Amino acid sequence: MIETIAIVERNDLLKSASARSYGRLRLILDKSIPALPGQFAMLRPSSSFEPLLRRAMAYYQVEQPSSGTHIQFIYQILGRGTRALSTLVQGDRVSFLGSLGNAFDIDAAKGRQAVLIAGGVGSAALYMLAEELRQRFVPTHLLIGGASVDDLCGLTDFRRLLGLKNIGCATIDGSYGTEGLVTALAEEYLTSHAGQPLIIYACGPDAMLHRVSEIAAKNGIQAQLSLESPMACGFGICVGCAVAVRDATAEGFSYKKVCTDGPVFWNHDLHWHELGE
Repeated sequence: MIETIAIVERNDLLKSASARSYGRLRLILDKSIPALPGQFAMLRPSSSFEPLLRRAMAYYQVEQPSSGTHIQFIYQILGRGTRALSTLVQGDRVSFLGSLGNAFDIDAAKGRQAVLIAGGVGSAALYMLAEELRQRFVPTHLLIGGASVDDLCGLTDFRRLLGLKNIGCATIDGSYGTEGLVTALAEEYLTSHAGQPLIIYACGPDAMLHRVSEIAAKNGIQAQLSLESPMACGFGICVGCAVAVRDATAEGFSYKKVCTDGPVFWNHDLHWHELGE
């Protein structure tokens, strides 16, 4: 874990027909840092005192030339923290803490086809994973969903990486791909590939991940889920991101921290009643 100052290389704002707004932020660090698929960083404009706390952002793309590190993030503009990030321009300084959290278990995909399921901006956490799976020659298929076509974050990059035939899309308004939820698309895909060795990697809202977990269990497929959880510190001190996990106690569950024990969990370890629908 490194705490440092990153410099903004560019910050592109993206509008959506569904009234959602997104940003694509590219930062430069003057040092190399370890960065694995599924990990994240905590970010805050260094010139701003409000909000006080950094915001958790999943790594989207990471490049490490001979010196330094270039990191891209895709974020949805929701509250004060992300609005502050959206005002950054080239040359601005960003308070950076990373790399944080655990990573996807890529070795578990050996001998299987990887099915990536993304909801909205959750796709940002899956791109580096897709790159690594391709480098290891793991057959990889992406199912991505959003409210409208503009909410399919990173779709152009995934197309270049995986090819059109390896991507399925779902939009609630029917503006692109199948009309409806990506979880329905996932259920159809898994049913059509029944009996084949598969593994699921997913990131998105809790309700989506809950349904993915149910579908995976129904089909006897292992699934790793990257949770989207509000965080204050990002390294386990505040315990504000606790999530319920199954255990052998009388209650049947205990708590782990998404920032340090996650954000990636196996679906069968999560106690979904406590997460909520």
